Amino acid sequence: MMRILLFGGFLGSGKTTTILQIAKYITINKQETVAIIENEIGEAGIDDQLLHDSGLQVRPLFGGCVCCQITSDLVTAVREIKETIRPDWLIIEMTGLAIPGNIAKLIHEYCNFYTGFKTITIADMGRWLELKEMIGPLVTGQVEKADLVLINKADLAGADEREVMEDIREIAGGAPVMITSAADRLPPAVIEEVIRFE
Repeated sequence: MMRILLFGGFLGSGKTTTILQIAKYITINKQETVAIIENEIGEAGIDDQLLHDSGLQVRPLFGGCVCCQITSDLVTAVREIKETIRPDWLIIEMTGLAIPGNIAKLIHEYCNFYTGFKTITIADMGRWLELKEMIGPLVTGQVEKADLVLINKADLAGADEREVMEDIREIAGGAPVMITSAADRLPPAVIEEVIRFE
């Protein structure tokens, strides 16, 4: 049975880099298969050779991991992946303009064949306060319904780490909030938190 990880976060927050590290960890350390749906064209290590299969463009990545570009709607894509690829894990990378809570509701309603579902939002520490000021409801909406928030780019941040952390914690409610730097290797503890289901 398939587990789903839904990743949200504004463009440039480090979603693709984070997702690829998590997918590699699952395939290498857990010996399980992963399919990735990407809504934004990722730049990090994604092969350009496309295999076309009923509305999905599927690209092999590494050891049991494939990348799928959506050409149909998300619900159809998730169903097709379950029926044709049958991965242990499905990772969905949403566009930076999507609200994870809305996508999660759609999947809960129409794709209720998974064994675990988790929403992870990646927030850019250095740009958090600026983005919140400019496009507040969009940025906070990505954090409000998350099951886990990763505050990324801690290594580059010029922002007040404590202020950002407190602000995000307040918006995230009871969801765990962790500080990371996906440009470096993500610590196994962070990855284990991402893939942990209670």
